[in-house]
Amino acid sequence: MYAGTKVIQAREVAGQAAYALVTRTGFTTTKGALVRDVLYPKATKFKFYRDALIFVGLMALVALGGFALALPKLIKMGTTTEKLIDKSLDLLTVTVPPALPATMTAGVAFAIHRLKKCQIFCISPPRVNVSGMI
Repeated sequence: MYAGTKVIQAREVAGQAAYALVTRTGFTTTKGALVRDVLYPKATKFKFYRDALIFVGLMALVALGGFALALPKLIKMGTTTEKLIDKSLDLLTVTVPPALPATMTAGVAFAIHRLKKCQIFCISPPRVNVSGMI
């Protein structure tokens, strides 16, 4: 039997091997459930990440709308195709924050570092956002 196995009764019968009535083994034990959660964490969907993606999508739509409004004037001014592509990429870079994912990751890493100073260890960085809401 393994550590964490739930045993109801165990006895030895006249010099033979011991018999036990086991109700749970493996991942169904308390320790097994903890190991399963560490090895195979459940996927979580945070409203924060969904909202961040919606924000980036809306900003991309604003960039495309702005470029669509500016395109006729740029063509009328005789702008070359190279300049049109350059200006469209400039507009997209300005409106859609390219550093948003890096900033979010840095924030979570900083939070994990602060938690470690308090002897709190986190095995799943996305869970830090959940702990901040509690």
